[in-house]
Amino acid sequence: MPKWQPKELLIHKDVRWSDPVAESIRRTSNGIKATTVTSGSPAVIKEKSTILKPKKRERTPLLTTIQAGKQVLYVGPAGKAVDDFSIADPRMVCPHFARLKWASNGCYFQCDWCYLKATFRAAQPYISVHVEYQKMERQLEKRLKNSTGPIMFNAGELADSLSLDHLSKAAEHFIKWFGEQEKGYLFLLTKCDDVDHILHLPHNGHTIVAWSMNAPYVSRKFEKGAPSFKKRLEAARKVKEAGYRVRIRLDPIVPVKGWQKMYADTIRDICRIVKPERITLGTLRFEEQFYNMRRSAVSKALLRHMEDMKPMFPPEKFVKTNGKPTTTSGKYSFSEDERIEIFKFAVAEIRKHSPRIPIALCKESAPVWRALRLNLSRCRCVCQLDYANMAQQPGMSVTGHMKTPKSGGRVQQALR
Repeated sequence: MPKWQPKELLIHKDVRWSDPVAESIRRTSNGIKATTVTSGSPAVIKEKSTILKPKKRERTPLLTTIQAGKQVLYVGPAGKAVDDFSIADPRMVCPHFARLKWASNGCYFQCDWCYLKATFRAAQPYISVHVEYQKMERQLEKRLKNSTGPIMFNAGELADSLSLDHLSKAAEHFIKWFGEQEKGYLFLLTKCDDVDHILHLPHNGHTIVAWSMNAPYVSRKFEKGAPSFKKRLEAARKVKEAGYRVRIRLDPIVPVKGWQKMYADTIRDICRIVKPERITLGTLRFEEQFYNMRRSAVSKALLRHMEDMKPMFPPEKFVKTNGKPTTTSGKYSFSEDERIEIFKFAVAEIRKHSPRIPIALCKESAPVWRALRLNLSRCRCVCQLDYANMAQQPGMSVTGHMKTPKSGGRVQQALR
């Protein structure tokens, strides 16, 4: 199957001729003439783009713009490639982690629920890769030098970690780099099946690869353009056989008609074929901004699952890491009882095949963790090198009980 190529390429003037990776991307992009841009400003990039340039007196539907932007690749300088991710609302159980941002704004897969539609793509509807890897290395070195312990850097929070590697060679470069570090570890999160180029790299146990998986039917319906479940499963198996630590993120679990049988089979295949070292579970959940724009941002099939969602928590004000106050109600999702029922089923199925495997929940509430008897003091999410103690964060008691009321509801056998 041919590898994805952009239909339009824009390169920042500061790296246009000086960076070997930018030059390599230009040469391998099917002979497309690269347009030089003087700034990384979204307004400048969209104005220079023939695909994305705003048309006078014409309003383009949001989803059309987002999909069009998946044909456009912007290559920019390293910028601030290393930073930290955290959630302001402590009622949402989510351990912070360090990020390595060699790509952002998503990828060319068309996953219906991708949160980046609201986070980036409404304003920046194009795929971004960042080069100047030596500058990124210096940022990593500074962070590691100032740390007393090991750090794992997540390269898959803003884009698929491997989807653009045939152009940027970023994962290939940094797997080798982290393989030489004493305290540094690399975390890759992907849906890709193109992994042969990393199988023989000297990772030395310092790269962890996690696959985002879903039931085959759900994947076909909502993850357009992404490799099938079977192909991801085979890729994960090969990478594990190459000595990498492999983890699985089964997220989002979508309660379509017959979901229990679908996910039971999916979990069975994951546990038998991949035998991952840990699994993180999630179900459909959306930031308020995404939820409010849902009618213009998702398919009708997904919209049917979103109509009766409510905020996870009552509104409360918190302070972001940048010092700015924000009022949040958590994410929009199914009721707490519905989520508990979904997760109880998934956990029970995992335990049938892998009784001792660590299981975590992605961006969930403490009461849901507690209902599943998962240990908040040892949150072993796939994004953590070892574990995070989430029982002591603000808003929780020492037992991990969240100081918020519980919502009601139940899971229907088939929401749609």
